[in-house]
Amino acid sequence: MAGGVWNKQDKVLPGAYINVVSKGQPIVNETEKGVVFTIMQNLKWGKNGVIEVDARSNFISLFGLPIGSPELTALRNILIKAKKVYVFNFNGGDKAHAQSDVLPWTFEAACSGSRGNDLKVSVMPDPSNVGKYIVQTFFGSDVVDKQVVTSASGLIANDYFVPTIIDSAKDDDGVEMLGALTTPVLISFTNGTDVDAGSQVDALIEAIETHEFNVLTAAGQDASAGIHQLLAQTVIRLRDEHGRKIQAVVPEATATNGFTVGQSEVGGPDAIGASGDAGAAVAYDHEGVIVVANGVKLKDGTVLSATLASAFIAGATSAAEANQSLTYMEFPEAVDAVPRYNEEAQIAKVNAGVMCFISSRDSVKILTDINSLVTFTEEKSKEFSKNRVLRVLDDIANDTRETWEDNFIGKITNNATGRDLFKANRADYLSRLQAIEAITNFDPSSDISVEEGETKDSVVATIVVQPTDAMEKLYMTVVMN
Repeated sequence: MAGGVWNKQDKVLPGAYINVVSKGQPIVNETEKGVVFTIMQNLKWGKNGVIEVDARSNFISLFGLPIGSPELTALRNILIKAKKVYVFNFNGGDKAHAQSDVLPWTFEAACSGSRGNDLKVSVMPDPSNVGKYIVQTFFGSDVVDKQVVTSASGLIANDYFVPTIIDSAKDDDGVEMLGALTTPVLISFTNGTDVDAGSQVDALIEAIETHEFNVLTAAGQDASAGIHQLLAQTVIRLRDEHGRKIQAVVPEATATNGFTVGQSEVGGPDAIGASGDAGAAVAYDHEGVIVVANGVKLKDGTVLSATLASAFIAGATSAAEANQSLTYMEFPEAVDAVPRYNEEAQIAKVNAGVMCFISSRDSVKILTDINSLVTFTEEKSKEFSKNRVLRVLDDIANDTRETWEDNFIGKITNNATGRDLFKANRADYLSRLQAIEAITNFDPSSDISVEEGETKDSVVATIVVQPTDAMEKLYMTVVMN
């Protein structure tokens, strides 16, 4: 019997002609969750600028420290919930160097900073293999790399140094100099220097503006440092002027002389470090800024201040889905809130738009998932102060922007058919939000309109949604029968 596949209906013989294809899928853009942008200072090692890390990264090679070190406490707490972190590492200055008259190389540290002075390189004949040489890299007292070479060109750059063959060893590839070694040679790196972080504020702002992330924070920096206000104001500007639906997480603090919220231009060292005398409490009053009031005590007795504990909030906020609230989320391994707030103080914090931790039966929880918005208008109602509601609205805005940029700009004709395609795409996306109970009462026939704009290349869309929120307050009456 005849059979096979078909392209058009022109077969002559009787038989079954069957094409098997996958069902067409709507265009889906999943906005990436769990991405935090943060800063690191005074590590004195690592690439100057943005470093991308996750929980599996080699933190010693990237920052010169293991992830368990005190200097990386904030990053460690961000990564409890975040999937990826962009770290802006303030590390300029000069790279350390090393050389020896008996070796065929000069060495330059892979990164700037004075921690490069802790590098050492050991070269010794391999006792088990004549003509081979063991090259070990030490960072402090730890061996971080080991290579076996037979000539100078066999040594390759690693995460810690870049070798260069000296001119006098190029003709024979360093074989003669290596062959003359009879005992181990250990050389130390010197002249690595650091640079003031404040001179890189412009580079920081540029990096923030050119990376995609969910949350921006300087968690771990002193609560009075001007960097927190700088980042908060940057988020407010990017949200209000550029449509970037991101949030900043900062510790509660008083204002300083070095920076004023609302200032249009910020620069210099005071924007990064602690700046001036304390003044009135900072009141951001914006849905894009989350303020954290207190810290926590861990099971091992370690106390994390508000600025360190805010790192956990940053990571959790970045990873939260549109249908997820952080209200009463537990802080892992925490046993007490520091300081504790009584009910009156908790109410005062909530009314001021400040998030705080509470102690609850030998655990620590987030009291309520709010941001700093406390002034409500017709355009921004009280619901905008609830982060779960805001996440829904931000998710819609971000997903729509990414879908438009990736699948419609310059690709789809602006006619009725093209606009219907965009409308159908948004209806499918919003139906998925309704399926996970992020929104309710959505009717695609009446809650979306997509029309041609004033010019031939513009489209005007209006979407009406009702975000949901999580249960928080139970009002119950118990009647004895």
